[in-house]
Amino acid sequence: MSGMRGIELLGDWEPIPSSNAWILRIRLEMLGTKPTKDVYRFTEWGIIVDFSVDPWGKVQVHPSNGQEGVTATFEHQQYNGGVHPLWPVRNGHICSLSETHGFAASRNAMETEPTSTVHRVVWHAARALEWLQCAATDTLAVAGDHFELPDFDTGFRYTATESKNKVFTLAYYEDEVSFSHWKQSPFYAGTAAVSYLNHVAIVQEFKDHRGDKTVYEPSWGTAIDQLPSHQDALWVRLDEVPVINRWQVPATMKELTDAVASQGKSLIDLLRPSLAKLRTHNELLLFVGMPIPSKVKEEPYRYHWQALVLSPKTNASAKARISLVENTLRSSSPVRWVSRAENWHPNDLQSRGRISLPLRKANVLLIGAGALGAHLAEQLVRMGVTDMTIVDPDLLEAGNLVRHPLNLPQLNRNKAISVAYGLNHANPSASVVGLAVSATSKDKALEEAVNAATLVIDATASDTVLRELPFLGIAGQVPIISLSLGLHAQRLFFYSDSASSFDADAFHEWFEPFRVEEHLAALKEDMPRGVGCWHPLTPARLNRITGLAGIAVELIEQVYERQVSLPVGHCHSWQVPKLERVIRGSLA
Repeated sequence: MSGMRGIELLGDWEPIPSSNAWILRIRLEMLGTKPTKDVYRFTEWGIIVDFSVDPWGKVQVHPSNGQEGVTATFEHQQYNGGVHPLWPVRNGHICSLSETHGFAASRNAMETEPTSTVHRVVWHAARALEWLQCAATDTLAVAGDHFELPDFDTGFRYTATESKNKVFTLAYYEDEVSFSHWKQSPFYAGTAAVSYLNHVAIVQEFKDHRGDKTVYEPSWGTAIDQLPSHQDALWVRLDEVPVINRWQVPATMKELTDAVASQGKSLIDLLRPSLAKLRTHNELLLFVGMPIPSKVKEEPYRYHWQALVLSPKTNASAKARISLVENTLRSSSPVRWVSRAENWHPNDLQSRGRISLPLRKANVLLIGAGALGAHLAEQLVRMGVTDMTIVDPDLLEAGNLVRHPLNLPQLNRNKAISVAYGLNHANPSASVVGLAVSATSKDKALEEAVNAATLVIDATASDTVLRELPFLGIAGQVPIISLSLGLHAQRLFFYSDSASSFDADAFHEWFEPFRVEEHLAALKEDMPRGVGCWHPLTPARLNRITGLAGIAVELIEQVYERQVSLPVGHCHSWQVPKLERVIRGSLA
């Protein structure tokens, strides 16, 4: 590396005390680019190699904490507002990894970072030089790049004693629709109703400064709606992300107040009316809202909310607390940002794997919460279905545990109700209802679910239920789908028709050849046996059930998106994968 243009070694490797990390100090020279007031011609850096994380050394490049270290915070850089708590450098390590590093780490892309320690260090040093060139020419984030927020982790940490009941994450619910709502709202500050779940503060409702008018109420699902809420937070809405020192979040209260003032607003004036109405003595959170774009240089499309601790728990009167907060906002006290903030809207929360939009909007009536039905419900709800009613009168038995997603705590409890409870806690937007009734009952709640359904799925494999379909009240265009598994879950049987023409006899005509094959196979089987009077128990392994449930999702999408003309039938056979011997050196 000593022979690379623009890179000068400032010494040998130094071990960092009380750690498994080493530091190599270097000086970088700007070549072919005009220096700026924030990026000098010569800057000094520390290359940290941490062997506690990676046996080959995780490499990070930090500005030096000396006079020639970069002090501004840029895009693609961590908070650079002070000295690192463990290492003899500044906080703000730069993002010197490639864009595909995350994919490469899970074997979904080629890894561009070298694997050996020395080659990694040389590679990161060269990347740091490129980063400096972009910082000096203001091209670290250009039009069309994905927008990235500044780093709100300013280094504040709760002590072990303090952390017991503290908030570590803020969860909010925003999209383009709520953004349009906010843009039409005259309110820029107020109080907020908040629920708490495992150190997560969940915003239930934004109210005006008096606390008696709803400004915006997120569309949470059943589980979050049922959490107890407390009106113990304040909110303020800004016109842009509050930053100082280029792209650095305010680290002191005065810096925050000044950053808001630069947008033509007084933070103290915005908060004062709400503080006068607030009656809580608990730790007081402030939610700071800021409009953000999807990509750099584009118009904002939704709000992002970031939380900070405005004042600790106190028994002071409302008047005294107002004075305390105002004095704090004018002081150099550190801003205790809640560094983690997450948008729990499905657009963000399910971005790594969703079903199609039409199916996500379906109101599903699922009959049967056995192994196939429960695993199918799990996949649909986790991938975006929010409105579902599950119908099953049966209780969970110990013998079900070998392939059912429910567990010991749900033994002897109703399957439908238990599955619904779990799914409401798997998707924050889900409103899943479990009905402990048979599909042929005259239950009023079942009748309401039938009338509301836009998709009916029968996973009971029961001819009795099939003969009752379509139920009275199902709209004619609603698809009805019948699902069942063959012996050993070797096959999935999928049949669908619209409610207006669904006919059990037509299903039986299609299914009859498969039924004969299943019957002949069953006669040759030594079936698992139940207790008491001999009766067979259908054998099927969990891995096949979950796999075929996934196949069912693909087929359901085709039907619900009207990709095919009904009626349709499909028999999908499970294929045991075949291993192939690898011949070493075949790619040489």
